[in-house]
Amino acid sequence: MSTERSFIGAGQIHIQPYDKSAPLLPLGNVSEFTFSFEEDRKELKNYLGGGGNRNVISRVSGITASVVAHDFTADNISLALRGSVAAISTTAVVDEELVSYGVADELIPFNSLPDNSQFLTVKDSLDTVLTEGDDYERVKSGIKVLDGGGIDNQGVKVSYTPVQANMVQALVESGREFILFMEGLNDAQEGLPFNIRVHRVKFSPVQNLGFISDDFASIPLQIDVLADTSITGNGLSPFMQLDLAQ
Repeated sequence: MSTERSFIGAGQIHIQPYDKSAPLLPLGNVSEFTFSFEEDRKELKNYLGGGGNRNVISRVSGITASVVAHDFTADNISLALRGSVAAISTTAVVDEELVSYGVADELIPFNSLPDNSQFLTVKDSLDTVLTEGDDYERVKSGIKVLDGGGIDNQGVKVSYTPVQANMVQALVESGREFILFMEGLNDAQEGLPFNIRVHRVKFSPVQNLGFISDDFASIPLQIDVLADTSITGNGLSPFMQLDLAQ
């Protein structure tokens, strides 16, 4: 009698730089992880009559993978946008000079996200301290100009404390390579474990990345699976390895 081995996969996807300069860290909640294989196929037709082929050669010409992530972390967004991530300093900012036009409802965003539970000082171009509620309104990104207030078209100076945050600079990293590791389990077999090791990958920029939606957003990551020439030995794959518990 054959053993029943139906499969419903779940688990965590982890990545780390290919040079192992940083730890293996999870991508968070992932709803999809799939591989696709492209085939380069050559056929020698049977010209002796009767149809069919006399010979066939088939080679894998490319391997790609796709991951759909649902945690909008700075690291995941940087993968989607081939970006870099840097922590924003929470050191108090003093007299940051910003452009203003003095128009009602004008948004004046600060250079860093402000911590609105902390102090805020806004001054005009003559260093006169302006009044919250009369001259401006606090918003999550900075201040909004109030009608009839003292903000004009000569600019403002703001002093505030930045909130703890990360900054993603998009499309500044093009050649980063990673190791990908899945710590998986088979929900159809009482959580039977499996691992997938993908030795060398590159992420492509996303085709679509939505930031306004009526539903939970996702980050569709496209991945090129590359050969790792450092892996040698009879029967060893330079692409990936699967370990399946019995």
